[in-house]
Amino acid sequence: MTAAGTVRVLRGGHVESVHRFAWRVHEPDGTTRGGGDTGPVFLRSAAKPFQALPSVRAGVLERFSLDERHLAVACASHGGDGQHLARVGEILLACGLGGDALGCGPLLPRDPRAAAALHGPPHRIHHNCSGKHALGLARCVMEGWPIEGYLDAQHPLQQAMRDAILEATGAEDQEVAEAVDGCGMRTYAVALEGLAAAFAHLASNRLVAGGERVARAMAANPALVAFPGAVDAELMGAAPGVVAKVGAEAVIAIGTPDGRGVALKILDGNGRAIDPAAILCARELLGLAADTPALDALAAPPILNSRGAVVGGLAASID
Repeated sequence: MTAAGTVRVLRGGHVESVHRFAWRVHEPDGTTRGGGDTGPVFLRSAAKPFQALPSVRAGVLERFSLDERHLAVACASHGGDGQHLARVGEILLACGLGGDALGCGPLLPRDPRAAAALHGPPHRIHHNCSGKHALGLARCVMEGWPIEGYLDAQHPLQQAMRDAILEATGAEDQEVAEAVDGCGMRTYAVALEGLAAAFAHLASNRLVAGGERVARAMAANPALVAFPGAVDAELMGAAPGVVAKVGAEAVIAIGTPDGRGVALKILDGNGRAIDPAAILCARELLGLAADTPALDALAAPPILNSRGAVVGGLAASID
């Protein structure tokens, strides 16, 4: 194990705060390298591609005439703008349900522009996880599973999602801690190297049945998976075939078509450190030519004071 990563918060050229991150890289030959000590980490929304996988395998998209845009928003922590709401609404309409069936609570749109444009209070469909819930509900309708209680740990939908996560990450059932996610679904803690391997396999079409379709939907629709300016959307937009997904408490995983993957966790959970850390890892550990103005800005975000003056910034490194 080599050194952990560090994101330094600089003010006037001086270090004011420090965030450490653990990272793991999965290579095409199956070997793993990494830095930073951490136990299993809750995957949070980084698990969404694998939570969508059972519905893909079951034929939900075909049953309700849904396409890759709907699959992308089911894998999303979406921004809550018009295209996101439309795709989620179409999933619900196709299976005969309304927005009140969503088990996630109302939440302001994740994209600051969509949040600023919202008139009145947010609804459940604005929650960034509403696409995952909508596709899960469509599976329940197709299978005849009860809608009521679909968030319960023993519900067949949650069991199917759990099984897919264990399969993708290679985790043993008895090793996996389980809890409730922010949207009410279940979340699971697995080793960071397992998450890196899962994204490496997802991006290189080495997940059994359905993985290729999930990866293609995400890579082709990065703005549906998040929103412009979000680090995972910008990475996918800059590097064809790459899949990337963030999770709450500062988790992100990135996979490449040649079978490499990286997963990292900001150890204190501070989300301000995730963008520079993720871009550093994508460029230096995966060798991605992720050079766009948007990614450059996220790699070294400035700190502004109340007057709008730049007074510092963030800088990531692997020490």
